[in-house]
Amino acid sequence: MEKKIIFFDIDGTLFHEQKHIIPESTIQAMKKAQDNGHLCVINTGRTLSIIENTLKEFPFDAYICGCGTYIEYHNKTIFHTELDEKLRKEIIQKVFECHVDAVLEGRHNVYFKENGFDNEVADFKQRYINQGFPVHDYNQDSVVVFDKLAVWYDSRSDIDTFKQFLTPYFDIIQRADNFIEIVPIGYSKASGIQMLADYLNISIDHTISIGDSTNDLPMLTYTKESVAMGNSNPILFDKVTYITDDIDHDGIYNALKHFEII
Repeated sequence: MEKKIIFFDIDGTLFHEQKHIIPESTIQAMKKAQDNGHLCVINTGRTLSIIENTLKEFPFDAYICGCGTYIEYHNKTIFHTELDEKLRKEIIQKVFECHVDAVLEGRHNVYFKENGFDNEVADFKQRYINQGFPVHDYNQDSVVVFDKLAVWYDSRSDIDTFKQFLTPYFDIIQRADNFIEIVPIGYSKASGIQMLADYLNISIDHTISIGDSTNDLPMLTYTKESVAMGNSNPILFDKVTYITDDIDHDGIYNALKHFEII
């Protein structure tokens, strides 16, 4: 069998969002895949600084992080781009002017807005602190380095003005009614796949992606084969070549068995 690259989303796919674990069947499936000569790659919207140690304990062959803004293979960085300083300063100003709650995500650090208002963001911050992640606060005058951002908003936010400011520079992914993910134009989970495949000289015909959320669509529609978890956003179901079981019912194991990876 030809060597294949399998790209895994994290939250809701590899990693249980409520239990904060990788299911044992998923670990066994990935081990078997690697034993059979295939490559297992994390492909996530998260930046490297906010990936749990639980995940890093598994010997993934590569990481595509921050929606394609950072790529490493066997612990070697092969690509990284970060936002320029002028744009970063303008973003922070707009965060405060437009009253949004933004998490600024970098390769080495993650930054939370001082006096943020969203409870979900506060929960993320506490979980990250508990994990020992490099968590910092920022204010209107901060100069910090980051690659992308995630933004929550409420009825007091001027989200239209904020989005209008972002549009020339970023793709805006609507993740929930009050939550958007902001990624530099030209970068995505798909661009990361192409960069890694080119680096390894492996055809896209030998790729499989597995995800559960709307920010997975670029990779799910790019790889030769694609899998939606049973617990996915239903928007994904008619975009993929296979729908597997949910994360609680051996979804990844069953998907890799379906494609004769294991």
